[in-house]
Amino acid sequence: MPDEYGSKRKFPRIPSQNALLVKKLAADRVEGFAKTRVVGLGGCMFVSDEHLGVGTPLEILISVRGTVAKAVGRVVYEVPQGPREVHVGVEFLELPAPDREVIESLFPPVGADEASV
Repeated sequence: MPDEYGSKRKFPRIPSQNALLVKKLAADRVEGFAKTRVVGLGGCMFVSDEHLGVGTPLEILISVRGTVAKAVGRVVYEVPQGPREVHVGVEFLELPAPDREVIESLFPPVGADEASV
């Protein structure tokens, strides 16, 4: 089953906890800190203490090993987990090449699995 799920994804994803700053690009320009749970080249999932609104455009700054990746994305899902916890899924709409490289650094090198066999 996990292989089927992974094969449907456009981009690989990994569990990764990284601090991030989330800014709404809407008129209210709310911003706050959160922590990722899952990161991929196509988006991320993080935990928020409030709903942001499906479809809301965001600017996201993700801290990765002493550097920051900047992306523009939109909320694609929100899953309430309790009274003050919402899992927020974001699709990246803009991820410039230098920022993409920062995200890619979270992934194991290609062929790393084969080398350990």
